[in-house]
Amino acid sequence: MSRKPAAKKAKRPRKAKPLKAYIVVREVSAVNTSYTEPDLVFASKKAAQEHAERLNRELRAVTNPFAHDTDPGFLMSDEDELFKLLKTFGVPEPKAPKVGYVQWDQWWARVVGELTEGQRDAVWAAFDEFEWYEVRETTLED
Repeated sequence: MSRKPAAKKAKRPRKAKPLKAYIVVREVSAVNTSYTEPDLVFASKKAAQEHAERLNRELRAVTNPFAHDTDPGFLMSDEDELFKLLKTFGVPEPKAPKVGYVQWDQWWARVVGELTEGQRDAVWAAFDEFEWYEVRETTLED
């Protein structure tokens, strides 16, 4: 009587080592919620950050931060700091109306064309918001 050789156990493929990936996402706000949209995935955190910064700069160049009657109080913790910053960087300040509030959106539309890139960047840097694109780290696994 002949014996059949024992069946060999099938080798399991090695589990791939987890890889870190860096996803550039855009924050999209809606009325009562917000969500993110992925833009690109990078293997390098530095490359992802550079991409996100470039996209944010492009949006800042064409966006009025005060659109939709946004008050600086919603954009930064202290509106007085914005006035100090404007003075420090030589940005023309809005004139306070006799009645009502400063029309920040109209002020921005008037002065943005006269601002240097450094002045515009300084104003944007003062805001707590408006990092539309950011980098999120994740792990890719099998």
